[in-house]
Amino acid sequence: MFSSTNNSVSISVSDEESNENRIRARTRRKRKKPGHRTTFELPRYFLRLFVRYWIVLVFLLAVGLLLFESTRIITKSAKFKKSPDSIPNKKSEGNLNRLDPTTKVIGGVRQRCLKLLPPEELEHLDILERKDSSSPVKKLVYLTGTDSSSPVRVNGTTRFNLFTGNQTFAERENSFQVSETVSVHCGFFNENGGFRIKDEDNKFMQSCRVVVSTCAFGGGDNLYQPIGMSKASTQKVCYVAFWDDVTLATQEAEDQRIGENGYIGKWRIVVVKDLPFVDQRLNGKIPKMLSHRLFPEAKYSIWVDSKSQFRRDPLGVLDALLWRTNSVLAISEHGARSSVYDEAKAVVKKHKATPEEVEVQINQYRHDKLPEDKRFNGKKALCEASVIVREHTPSTNLFMCLWFNEVVRYTSRDQLSFPYVFWRLKGLKKVNMFPVCTRKDLVNSMGHVRKAKPLSMSKFLARRLVTRCFSSRPLHVCIVGSGPAGFYTADKLLKAHEGARIDIIDRLPTPYGLVRSGVAPDHPETKIAINQFSRVAQHERCAFYGNVKLGSDLSLSELRDLYHVVVLAYGAESDKNLGIPGESLGGVFSAREFVWWYNGHPDYSSLKPDLQSSDTAVILGQGNVALDVARILLRPTTELASTDIATHALSALEESSIRKVYLVGRRGPVQAALTAKELREILGIKNLHIRIKETDLSVTPADEEEMKSSRARKRIYELLSKAAAAAKGTSEGDCGQRELHFVFFRQPERFLESDESKGHVSGVNLEKTILESVGSGKQIAVGTGEFEDINCSMVLKAIGYKSVPVNGLPFDHKKGIVPNVRGRVVSGDISQTEPGLYVCGWLKRGPVGIIATNLYCAEETVGSIRQDIEEGGVGKSEKEGSKGLMLLLDKKEVKKVDFSGWEKIDAKEKQTGIERNKPREKIVTWEDLLAAASADS
Repeated sequence: MFSSTNNSVSISVSDEESNENRIRARTRRKRKKPGHRTTFELPRYFLRLFVRYWIVLVFLLAVGLLLFESTRIITKSAKFKKSPDSIPNKKSEGNLNRLDPTTKVIGGVRQRCLKLLPPEELEHLDILERKDSSSPVKKLVYLTGTDSSSPVRVNGTTRFNLFTGNQTFAERENSFQVSETVSVHCGFFNENGGFRIKDEDNKFMQSCRVVVSTCAFGGGDNLYQPIGMSKASTQKVCYVAFWDDVTLATQEAEDQRIGENGYIGKWRIVVVKDLPFVDQRLNGKIPKMLSHRLFPEAKYSIWVDSKSQFRRDPLGVLDALLWRTNSVLAISEHGARSSVYDEAKAVVKKHKATPEEVEVQINQYRHDKLPEDKRFNGKKALCEASVIVREHTPSTNLFMCLWFNEVVRYTSRDQLSFPYVFWRLKGLKKVNMFPVCTRKDLVNSMGHVRKAKPLSMSKFLARRLVTRCFSSRPLHVCIVGSGPAGFYTADKLLKAHEGARIDIIDRLPTPYGLVRSGVAPDHPETKIAINQFSRVAQHERCAFYGNVKLGSDLSLSELRDLYHVVVLAYGAESDKNLGIPGESLGGVFSAREFVWWYNGHPDYSSLKPDLQSSDTAVILGQGNVALDVARILLRPTTELASTDIATHALSALEESSIRKVYLVGRRGPVQAALTAKELREILGIKNLHIRIKETDLSVTPADEEEMKSSRARKRIYELLSKAAAAAKGTSEGDCGQRELHFVFFRQPERFLESDESKGHVSGVNLEKTILESVGSGKQIAVGTGEFEDINCSMVLKAIGYKSVPVNGLPFDHKKGIVPNVRGRVVSGDISQTEPGLYVCGWLKRGPVGIIATNLYCAEETVGSIRQDIEEGGVGKSEKEGSKGLMLLLDKKEVKKVDFSGWEKIDAKEKQTGIERNKPREKIVTWEDLLAAASADS
């Protein structure tokens, strides 16, 4: 035991194990004298006091803090009397009317960020008149409602409307083609589109040669008076602020009233009626980007966001940012980021836009091969557009129109679309991307005072228009095809029309099209779209019916008799042909057939690809589909075993003798039609040896130009070059070694027949090619007359899909699509449409694009449907719809599979998959699928 009378320690150790003989250690401490405390006793004493009375201490601190804050608030209230111009914001109070220059240190010397002329010179500065003779664009033609044979109507499924015009993807592409005369959508498409301004305000705006403008819609911000201008500028420059009725009422409530002359201070207030968008951010883009449309006689304009106070002389700003730098457009660099892809992540993270709409925009930009470069033509790729200084020239006007259209088509975060337009519009060269400190010198940033109120009146008017155009009478719609195009169309129609009753039919018992049967099994993340499609199918006004075949079970004319609207979205279920000898030999398959085989498509579950006769397979084509099939052939089957690959395919691949795969392309590595993501994935397969001939990697000046204009092409070439360099010195021909050979500058001449196995392929005869320029930076492959053979037991043609027609449907066999205008099926003359008949997806545009591309494609088709209903061409007569379809299918004894039947298939596949450690085990025969669908729950 421890004793308090002695500090010594006595320990006795015994060899005996019994407890009785053990001696315990004892400690004895001396008794302390009263009043004596060691160094450690005082802290302990105060600690005990704190533990006992901490609540009292916290209470006293809280009381003290409350008294301090109350005193500070009372003092502040007495010091600052509330006025209409006061901003309840410490930052704004500090910034208001601040004229001190913003500076930066250059070479150890502090300099002003914005170098204006001296005040005396500013007083004599005049508006510079000059012509931009170097611009390739000389004239713009603004598309209006009278320019189209099919006038655009309100299209609620997208943000295009009467004001913007319904710009199609084809028109979007054409608008980026620079020529002397360019036709472009640029707002004010229809006289009934909105953004109405009083005649007296219009007359004033037409008198402006230089304008500084801002806007506040929805009562969002206060009006900050401009400062720092010269007397000369007050006479030569217009200051115009655009308000709506909500802002007008908000400002009047704070005693900011428009004078009889139409001004508040230096600002001419223009009140806009009938704003075209419910989204106030979009309404704000009109004065921001379309100043050349609002001020047709203006030579220069300066845009200032409503959260900022303009604090410099406008003519001096034009001189510093445009005239002295020989620029036509000046805009601030982004302060935080340089890449549009990084900015997209930040926009989502800060909840400035939904992840879905940002993903759609960024996926399209990636598809268009927008580089990840942080600089374009030496300019920073990302901007901050709170201040825009520009000269009104054809080139800058075109730029702003294209920028506005991108903002309308995608998200209202204009910094996401600026790099894309800047990259696409090659004709705009004289751009001044000034640094952030210059922007801070131009304006006092106040921050937003209040959140803009939504346009409740606009919502009411929009609802009234929709109600008028789309009555409560049921609209019976049949969509043929349950892939992405079909489900996106259904989703848009359900949201656009409250009376829509939609039936989706498909020849397969299973929905989701290529998402189920086309996406590679080792890409499960791509299949997430199925979740959205399932929600659509389960909607109370939507039904799915599988195992219903258009052309055999039902005719197109029967469907048109039953439904107001028929949308064909059945995709491309055939393949392009090479048209060379031996194409029908055994062992020659299309990549589509092979993909459907390993994905468990019931049409190809019995396919017998020869994976054992030799160790070599040849794939013709170098796109992403070619990489998919090459990856499946070469990836270790242990990695595929945990995917949803069909069991019969996995078994065949486990027994496969294929060790070498040749990817053959007509052109060179710079022109390879694949993406960096897919390429990196296959290059990263463990123990896979990459073979590329060094001569194939040599580039020409034309190749250099292609890579210079396309970051994506350059990146792909770099990846291939790096892979080839890493493969140098590795041995070839080792037993069991897996190899991927990239073969460039070769085109197939004929397929070779085996001498040992008649009717079966034994190789491919290839012709060497060279590239010839055909103008516009394009190069085509031309045969040289030199040939070589590659021996193999299987050939896969990855050269493209092709749609197939049905009886009664106009079809362009050359393009492999249904002739259409914005989704309306046309026959004969392009102006002759088939009433109520529409197309979407690959059948509409050809087998191009990604899954998200079908979303835009569906929006355009649904927009045409809405327009036709409004004009009375569709939806007026009575139709039987789903009821008639059921009667017809029963009469023809068609065993349809509804969505509950699919759910039974789905449940069985998942359950079997769990037993085999897979996401699902696909049912791969027609008989088994139909049996599973009809099984008792």
